[in-house]
Amino acid sequence: MVYGIISEADNRNTLEVFHSKKINEDNIVHVNQLSNLGGILKSGDVVYVMSANRFLRVGQVLSFGRLCMSRGVTLRFITQPYLDITVSKHWKPAVINHMTKMMYIERSAMGRMSSACKYTNEYWEYLCRTFEMMNVELLAQTFANDGLMK
Repeated sequence: MVYGIISEADNRNTLEVFHSKKINEDNIVHVNQLSNLGGILKSGDVVYVMSANRFLRVGQVLSFGRLCMSRGVTLRFITQPYLDITVSKHWKPAVINHMTKMMYIERSAMGRMSSACKYTNEYWEYLCRTFEMMNVELLAQTFANDGLMK
């Protein structure tokens, strides 16, 4: 089966790209339901996503990528082909190490903020989400076609 992952950042152009990849409407999953998709993936399936920044956080990219690698699922990043996972192409240890460091930096920054400032739960959730969004955007830009790691 062929699947697509979308988020709020996607638009009609994304759907046109997914249709060109022969992705059925029923197989397009919002990133918030990624665990549902992970539960049905099997060897030989293909998952497309426009960019790494469609994921909610770097840790989600890493864990979903590892799931795909372990199950023999192809994961294609349209704007970051360097991050593609196929039967013969897995992430190099340096890529996994880079993502792990990004997650550590994210957690450290949030920890420092939480120890220095007292916020309401609502504001704290907003602040954490902002850190996660910035970090996943940095990941996307690092591995973009014209990015640092090309």
